[in-house]
Amino acid sequence: MKSMSQLSLFTKRWRPSQLKLDPFQEIILDTNNVEELREKICEISSIPLENLEFAKARGTFPCDMSVLEIHQDLDWNPKVTTLNAWPLYISDDGAIIFYRDKTEELVELTDEQRSELMKKESSRLQKTGHRVTYSPRKEKALKIYLDGASSKDTTQD
Repeated sequence: MKSMSQLSLFTKRWRPSQLKLDPFQEIILDTNNVEELREKICEISSIPLENLEFAKARGTFPCDMSVLEIHQDLDWNPKVTTLNAWPLYISDDGAIIFYRDKTEELVELTDEQRSELMKKESSRLQKTGHRVTYSPRKEKALKIYLDGASSKDTTQD
């Protein structure tokens, strides 16, 4: 990054024919224009502009979500011209964008394959702390001494 006005985003390619995501790739944008985002993704992916689709990932970094949800549950190709408009709302560095080639077909899974994949995904998401409910331990009270020393400290000397 060369300027505070630039925006740093992370992208991940979604491959529906394999039900997998590629590793993160960082892109730097000079404007908050969706066209620039699309052009930068085309540069790093070699997907033709007319076949490129993108969606903002849900949640916070690293936006871990099930590969069974990515294809249908995200808002692919939002009809906006700027990144800071609904439904994107991208105005800070670090947002994650998934992208795909719209000509790539989603793999068809049998019920058995889907069930097995759901088990793996559930286990993976629980290990990373996503979608797991947890209750923190009860906090202990904080003791504050106003005179600079506790009464125990003075009696032990």
